Amino acid sequence: MKRIASFDHQAIIAAALAAVVWLFSLAGGGEWKFDPDDTLPMFGQPAKPRSEAQKKADEGFIRDNTLRFKTRPAAAAAFASQGWAALRAKQLDVAMQRFNQAWLMNPRYYGAFWGFGAVLSQRGQLLQAVEQLESARKLIDEPAQRAALLADLGALYSAYAAALPADKQLDRAQYFVLANQRFTESLENDPKFTTAWREWAISLYDQERYSEAWVKAKRLEELGGEALPPDFLKKLSAKMPEPK
Repeated sequence: MKRIASFDHQAIIAAALAAVVWLFSLAGGGEWKFDPDDTLPMFGQPAKPRSEAQKKADEGFIRDNTLRFKTRPAAAAAFASQGWAALRAKQLDVAMQRFNQAWLMNPRYYGAFWGFGAVLSQRGQLLQAVEQLESARKLIDEPAQRAALLADLGALYSAYAAALPADKQLDRAQYFVLANQRFTESLENDPKFTTAWREWAISLYDQERYSEAWVKAKRLEELGGEALPPDFLKKLSAKMPEPK
């Protein structure tokens, strides 16, 4: 399964806040007790409504952290940052809990939905991950992050298509079309975003479009992006020698 390509950029944005969130989560006042619903995006809502006790706890959490971080958006960014850190540490349930806390502080924060998708991707729930990132795409209000989000969406669509069985050729083709659309949109936002070129090359190999994969790989090299894995280049060369 392919990884989500760009998730750790969020941790860089709010790295300073991450440590603060962690310390506060260990301290009294607004402490969050783990609940099985925390492992589901948006606590399982709307399919799984919150109980009255959970609603009361949510209200207290929002109140305490609004005071602590001054604004709800600032709190949401801080909890999301801790979520990315937990994801990098492979603590998937903790990551989902943090992204849920981010969503609770700001239900329209695109970073929370991006985080939901990243966790679901790591769990192997690719189609559900796509749905979350599509929500993030509709909500994103930071133009500088749009190329990365779209590249992640392209990689997820492609991974889902590649995982479909051989008798699902029409579905595979449709999801690969969506992958190509998202990669195109990513590079329209930032033609020098190397992650998109890299992930698109891998996707095109899975689509058996080898000459186009070489074009993307060449552009990636020209831009000085992270090199494609040697094993991938070996497989691509076996299908079609590198054009001269």
